[in-house]
Order: sequence, then C-alpha cells, then structure tokens
Amino acid sequence: MTNSELFDSIDADSFYIDGSEIADTKAPKVSIERRWEDRRFQARLVNPANRRKLSVIIVGSGLAGSSAAATLGEAGYNVSCFCYQDSPRRAHSIAAQGGINAAKNYRNDGDSVYRLFYDTVKGGDFRARESNVYRLAEVSLQIIDQCVAQGVPFAREYGGLLDNRSFGGVQVSRTFYARGQTGQQLLLGAYQALERQVAAGTESWVATGQHDTTDTTVDSEFVERTT
Repeated sequence: MTNSELFDSIDADSFYIDGSEIADTKAPKVSIERRWEDRRFQARLVNPANRRKLSVIIVGSGLAGSSAAATLGEAGYNVSCFCYQDSPRRAHSIAAQGGINAAKNYRNDGDSVYRLFYDTVKGGDFRARESNVYRLAEVSLQIIDQCVAQGVPFAREYGGLLDNRSFGGVQVSRTFYARGQTGQQLLLGAYQALERQVAAGTESWVATGQHDTTDTTVDSEFVERTT
C-alpha cells in the first residue's frame, strides 16, 4: 500500500477530541459582566495616608509599564520603573502603528463592549482569558479619553471629532489612529505622564542598559535611594 493510499484510508475525524475548557479558577463565580467589580470589591484597600510607605517596582517602560508607573505614582505610591532601553521612548510598543480599538460606537454602526469582547476573543482563536478580555473592552472607552488628555494627536474629522476606521477585519469602525504613527504617539503620551510623576518626585525610572534585566539585583537600600 502506498503512502497516499494509507492516508486516504485514515479517517481524520477519528483523531479529533474536544479539549478541556480554559480554566479561570481565580475569577469570581458570577456573570462575566460582574467579575471585575466583584473582584475589585473583594480586594483589600490601601489607605491614602499609607501609600507613601509602600514601594512598587515595575519592570518595563513600554505602554503598559509607563502607564502603570504614572498611574501608581499619581495614586501616591513610591514607584521605581526599570527600563531595558536607554530611554522609555525606545520601547517596542512603538511598533504598534495600526491603531487602537475602543467600543465608542461613534459611527453608530452597532458596536458595543460585548461586540469588542467577542471580536477580540474570536481573533485570538478563543484561547484568551475571557475575564481579562472583557475588562479590556470595558476600559477601552476610558483609555481613548486618557490618551487624548495626555496629548495623543489622534486623527480627526473636518468637524473636529475623533475619526474612526475599520481595521483588522472587523465589521464596525472602532479603530482610533494617528496616521501611521499610532504606537509612537501613544508611547510619547505615556512617557510624558511618566516624566510628570518623575518631576513631581513620586517615582523614578532606571535604565538597566542593553543586558538581561534578571542580572539586576534590587534591595531595600536601592529602592530607598532611588525614590
């Protein structure tokens, strides 16, 4: 029997089995719309008067790292942000040039938080953690407002309103963009927010140089010295 005849005689469906569902064991056992609110309500709070006693270390200064460092610094924590490059402006987030999605529904074409959530999960081949994706879709509305407040020059229509375009194969117009420089402009906005907190004395960022950040040893004296 030849190889082709052998493969033709094998039923591929006999080798297919359903995998187990992705387990999100730490998520509250409520509907996905309420998971984040329940989790946030169960979390312990830190009194604003005690935040200055706590030091937070953030490794990475891209869009996520710079935004987290600026937000925590503004909330009152002592923050040390470690940068792999010689400047946070050289983070790899600069490569995300297509745009940023948000369920603003400015075009009134049926977009919603749940549709953005579904499109994101489907685009990730249903492998994403659904609780986090739904929270991402929720905060996408505020992220655009935050970026505008930080000075990100999104493209606008002739009337001055923020422009949208359909991007990435979706059926609605939800992508906000800044020509072909969206990642760069977003990164500059986050960097400015980070530098604002550095100037205010609430945080500092440290360039570790072009080597593995795991080689950097951080002790309590260093944190006190840099904050």
